[in-house]
Amino acid sequence: MQLDRIVSSLSRVRGVKAIVLGGSQSRGEADQESDYDIGVYYDGDVLDTAALGQCLKELDDGHKDDLLHPPGQWGPWINGGAWLTVDNTPVDILLRDIKRVEEVLRDCTKGRLTIDYQSGHPFGFVNTIYAAETHYCKPLWQDEARELDRLKALLHAEGEYPPLMRTATIGRFLWEAWFSLACGRKAAFKGDTHYAMGSVFRAVCSWLQVLNAVNNRYLMNEKGALKWVDDLTIKPREMASRVCSVYTLMAAGKADEAYRLLDELHSEIAGLSGETVTDRIR
Repeated sequence: MQLDRIVSSLSRVRGVKAIVLGGSQSRGEADQESDYDIGVYYDGDVLDTAALGQCLKELDDGHKDDLLHPPGQWGPWINGGAWLTVDNTPVDILLRDIKRVEEVLRDCTKGRLTIDYQSGHPFGFVNTIYAAETHYCKPLWQDEARELDRLKALLHAEGEYPPLMRTATIGRFLWEAWFSLACGRKAAFKGDTHYAMGSVFRAVCSWLQVLNAVNNRYLMNEKGALKWVDDLTIKPREMASRVCSVYTLMAAGKADEAYRLLDELHSEIAGLSGETVTDRIR
């Protein structure tokens, strides 16, 4: 696929400030089935959405109309974009308001975390995803202001991984894992497997947030995160297979065995993080 053609076209749209390669392609995790994620950072005050929509139509193999989902249509965080096919290759265009990205990065570097409901993110959209996107993305083009370079410098001002973001992530999500397990335990032993499974999922996703922060590694989102935990240096032994065993046991109604494994995992992860949940609860 010709990335140069995409960049040349998008960069001519008024209000576009930077174009990046993101997703698995930028992180070196892509396989033959992976699509291309192209991030388009824009100035919301001047973005020419009509020109952007026409540009996407021209790039798409099928030249379909109404490809553009304008800012805000996909929710507050995944704030717009398009699904294209370019040279027979799936391409996701993802819009990012560059001013908002800067605000979020400043929050993250100060340890101010948020998590919000967002379609496509069953765990929720943690604001540190913007930090991960900024860290991993590969710039393909920037205008003369080079604001993306400035955002990367802001994120890495105190090292590759912001220390206050690390501390806040470990503390918040270790507690959430404990709380989710406590809520799910009651449901599991009452036979409410549906609620219990959801609580276990939230606990596991919270552990993944903690473990990535412990390893000073940016976590993009929950998709694939359990599989990639084996690449971390600091991690529980055989975490992915143990979690899969938990789901199997829960589905079979064996709550006692499932929670024995869950409690073991939580204790290990708390130990690896250097924190104790009970101290935080008091």
